[in-house]
Amino acid sequence: MSDAAQFEHVHRRQIFEYVERNGAVERETARTNVLVRPETGSKPARSGSGLEPSVPLSTEEFDHHVSILKRDGHLEERDGKLRVALPVDDDARTVDLDGVEATVRPARQEDITGIVGVIETVASVDSYVVAGRLAEEVTREDVLLRHNESEDRVFFVATVSDDIVGWLHVGGTKAPKMGHTATLTLGILEEYRGNGLGSTLMESGLEWASGHGYAKVYQNLPATNDRAIAFLEAEGWSVESTREGHYRIDDELVDEVQLAIWLDD
Repeated sequence: MSDAAQFEHVHRRQIFEYVERNGAVERETARTNVLVRPETGSKPARSGSGLEPSVPLSTEEFDHHVSILKRDGHLEERDGKLRVALPVDDDARTVDLDGVEATVRPARQEDITGIVGVIETVASVDSYVVAGRLAEEVTREDVLLRHNESEDRVFFVATVSDDIVGWLHVGGTKAPKMGHTATLTLGILEEYRGNGLGSTLMESGLEWASGHGYAKVYQNLPATNDRAIAFLEAEGWSVESTREGHYRIDDELVDEVQLAIWLDD
């Protein structure tokens, strides 16, 4: 799928950008909010701007552009809403948690509340500062997934009986000198840990990152989170650096540990 910068038709770019900014929108909502300059053959007025006011596309023209965006793999329509067709096609995977089945799958916009809740819970208990900031960003934007000319942001979720119990996030920049790297956050509620759910989430996320051109993935953790660091090292990650006293947790200075994994190793 192409990003917004690659659209040649200005109206299709406008539609794509509106949907990308809002996560999931009904057709008519998108049509009435994407305002365009009407085409006219008349000469501009001698005074003033001479420009007609912006108006929504007609239903026929809007539907035409949406059909092309869907045909070309830029947008999709599900549950009555238009969405960016994010390149996340991973099939659902299941994990047996001592007789209880958990499912790992790509996230959807509708998962935003559950994901933020789990992130905030894990971030609070484990002092997972980077994840806490991610929850704040997603809440502020009210958009879970991103795919535009400057960034990618995708999520996978782990669910039990349709309740979200864990997440994995991959975020990448399109900056030329850093476009090969991505950040990752991962967390699971305490009662669902230790049965391979984290490894399954990790597998899904790293497969996605590798398949979309990212060569190196990293994340930052407080040095006090021994269990998370040990988990990452068991998954093949290595400690790259430590920043002394980078966090203040419970009124004490705590080092930050950065771990990374090269996907072609």
